[in-house]
Amino acid sequence: MKLSLVLERSGVKPPEQDPEITSITNDSRTAGPGSLFFAMPGARTDGNLFIGQALEKGAAAVVSASGIPAGLRSRFPQAVLLIAPDLAPALSRTAANLHGWPSRKMKMFGITGTKGKTTSAYLLESVLRKAGGRPGVIGTIDYRVDGKVLAAAANTTPFAHTLQELLARMAAADALTAVMEVSSHALALGRADDVDFDVAAFTNLQRDHLDFHGDRENYFRAKARIFELLERSCKKDKCAVINLDDERAPALLKMVKGKLRALTFGIDKEADVRAGDVEILENVTRFTLKHGGEALPVKLRLLGRHNVCNALAAAASALAGGYSLRACADGLEALANVPGRLERVDLGQDYAVFVDYAHTDAALENVLSNLKLMPHNRIITVFGCGGDRDRTKRGPMGRVSCSMSDSVIVTSDNPRTEDPARIFADIEAGIKDEFRNYELIPDRGEAIGKAIASAMKGDIILIAGKGHEAYQILKDRTIHFSDAEAAAAAIRGRGA
Repeated sequence: MKLSLVLERSGVKPPEQDPEITSITNDSRTAGPGSLFFAMPGARTDGNLFIGQALEKGAAAVVSASGIPAGLRSRFPQAVLLIAPDLAPALSRTAANLHGWPSRKMKMFGITGTKGKTTSAYLLESVLRKAGGRPGVIGTIDYRVDGKVLAAAANTTPFAHTLQELLARMAAADALTAVMEVSSHALALGRADDVDFDVAAFTNLQRDHLDFHGDRENYFRAKARIFELLERSCKKDKCAVINLDDERAPALLKMVKGKLRALTFGIDKEADVRAGDVEILENVTRFTLKHGGEALPVKLRLLGRHNVCNALAAAASALAGGYSLRACADGLEALANVPGRLERVDLGQDYAVFVDYAHTDAALENVLSNLKLMPHNRIITVFGCGGDRDRTKRGPMGRVSCSMSDSVIVTSDNPRTEDPARIFADIEAGIKDEFRNYELIPDRGEAIGKAIASAMKGDIILIAGKGHEAYQILKDRTIHFSDAEAAAAAIRGRGA
């Protein structure tokens, strides 16, 4: 596509030269002939430092907010060098232009919220597949279409150029529907600005990512922005799906009133889509799915009350998109598990081991509340907090773990560049004056091994924080590490 067409309505003035553009990137290492390079500023480095590298690799044009150094102009006199005052919206619009606005070729479902995005997306995907579709999914674990993985997820919602490329690949694979987890970072940074949604769902709001957003109100506004994107979408019969049980529901309903059709879901409130007769059992969760005078029994293979809420989010989204209640019930029942979300590690032992992604105090409270409903002897929790991330949740996570568990092992999560001792100190600040039922074991593998070695018949072990992740980010390197693998190895070792 000619550069002039790629730049349409992007806020970037087309130059006299009009080269052919075949790709867009913000990483100079992936630049090449035909690429349009965006010199984006970053948290650790600045893309402007790599303009020369992009041009050396043959980039057809460069877009920068701060101008091009004179030295580079003399080295690359034929280069097309463009100025954009605001790079993020320009990147989003040019990517949509280049890939032919793929979101307009599919029914688009967006899901945001602090908790439940991934599980709700898996459940919605199951509904769509059970109804005969081959949906695409963009989320925290991976990017896939018709159940086949296209790539592991680098971000829950990737940069706009990657996002539009993925959507184009899905549309080309005859995916008539697509499900997106939309993170607060992506909404704040404009990554999804040029996605035309049909349905947008808001699961809940809890404390998280305050290191990025500053405070809870900014975090809420970033999440709520998904409904602004929905409102300006070119799609017809757009629908906002809102969790009526969440404290932010009134504000969200007021926000969309008169602008968008709304469909609510919930367990406790009189929502449009409800769950009745909820029964939490050891290996299954049962409830009655209700909507518009219809009621169908659902036997959910995911455990816990929070997964009933996730199922309602998925069902309400599907209903908003025109699917039947029967299709919703069948699809919800068809999903066997979600990687790293209350995932059972079962090698026949007489105690239960679960791996979960819970990495906030509210998420831990949710998971532990559900585990306490199951028949058990003791609950043993292994958890840590990520480094270089929101420090305000560390003490509360410790308090929740110690108050709701019989025994707690505090360990490393992804310390990144932060000293693990500082992370432990922040956690202990919330528990050391009140609780004695915890110990510190910095090595995560050793901590998991200790928990399993101490388990007795009927105990429940929760390994929280990393969920599906198969790596651990240390100060100087990233290593392979899977909680599920480490737990299985410890179980086998104990058996031996």
